[in-house]
Amino acid sequence: MAAADAPSREAGRCPTAGAAQGQYAAGTVTAFGQEMRRLMAERGLGLRELARRASYDPGYLSKVANGRKDVSRDLARRLDETLGAGGGLEAFRAAPDLRGTYAYDDEERLILAARRPQRPGRETISPLAEELAAQYRQAHRAGSAALLKTVTAQLSLAGRLAREARAPLRGEALAIAGQYALFAGWLNISAGRPADAGAWLDRALGWAAETADADMTATSLSLKAHSAWLAGKIGPMIGLSRAAQRSPAVSAATRALAAQIEARASALAGNADDASRKLDEAAALTQRAADHPRNDDDPPWAISSHPAHLALQRGLACLYLGRNAPAVESLTAGLAQMSPEVARSEWIAWYHVRLAAAHARAGDPEQACTAAAQAALTARDTQSPRLRAQLDRLLAQLTARWPTLPAVTNLTQQINQIPGVTRRMRGIESPAT
Repeated sequence: MAAADAPSREAGRCPTAGAAQGQYAAGTVTAFGQEMRRLMAERGLGLRELARRASYDPGYLSKVANGRKDVSRDLARRLDETLGAGGGLEAFRAAPDLRGTYAYDDEERLILAARRPQRPGRETISPLAEELAAQYRQAHRAGSAALLKTVTAQLSLAGRLAREARAPLRGEALAIAGQYALFAGWLNISAGRPADAGAWLDRALGWAAETADADMTATSLSLKAHSAWLAGKIGPMIGLSRAAQRSPAVSAATRALAAQIEARASALAGNADDASRKLDEAAALTQRAADHPRNDDDPPWAISSHPAHLALQRGLACLYLGRNAPAVESLTAGLAQMSPEVARSEWIAWYHVRLAAAHARAGDPEQACTAAAQAALTARDTQSPRLRAQLDRLLAQLTARWPTLPAVTNLTQQINQIPGVTRRMRGIESPAT
């Protein structure tokens, strides 16, 4: 009888160090495996294909997915990158499921968490802000997919700041975490990972709501509208961009960005008058923003409007409306005004692809190939799979119309020198491609 009662007596005690460690590891593996299987299903990847891409033994990965093997830091990082989780999967390794392992009741656990001494200070926040600014500058030179690897390393720290910071530093910590979430959202959009982008933008919206940051809220909504554009969802694109312009507290530069996105949506829908009206509104807001230069302490995600960017948007609207000659004129003017710092960036190269499309539709294949060649140089330098996929689609159209043209042959050779595009990237279509 005494022996039978032993387990019930032990159940009320705090677990020993050895027992807690074993239960902790099991909880971690289970949570990791569940998230791993969810991401595999979302990406349409089987276990053997995942093992091939991650260069890992499929048998071991099967045991990880089913909670029967531990997860090393290296394996967590590899799987996170392979599945495009943006740091989310790797975080599961460091965030175990504590159900069944915690001996205190809920109230005691909350008290212990509230009194935990490990709290971030300004010595943590300031370097993180400086690193973010440096990464934004690097975004003009590196491809989004490559830069995501660097940003992901900082996201877990930014998230911890958001969870643990308190007054008087909480506002600063949430601002930095929100800026990182916005940046990760933008990079994931550029890399063709809409689900990951949406998750980070939702996180930024939550932090912006807590701090009543109107510009961060509006920028999050604009980026979600931008993502809707890539998915061909015009209704959400218009609704989200209008929501970003609604608050009078939003800066002129941020409202100009949202107005441009709404104009793009109107052009896609064939509403030329609405597109022109919103572009004129964006131009007025751009001028207002130019009259109030940025301060040194403005966050790097606060996008400054520039006449060159507005010219690109006018060209894009004309292209969507079938006005090829004005599209060529505006896109050429906008690209010529871009600063050398951003002229060879991945996102500017996309406009070279659009300029090439406008030339092709206007019946000028030589100029189309010249514009596409500029994008091919950037795709090679940044090793951007998404940009390479866009060039492949453009090349297919040029080859179908002008199969024997020497300029098309030369462009084919240039594009073939760019690192290959994955099957996943080939599947990404948008109204812009």
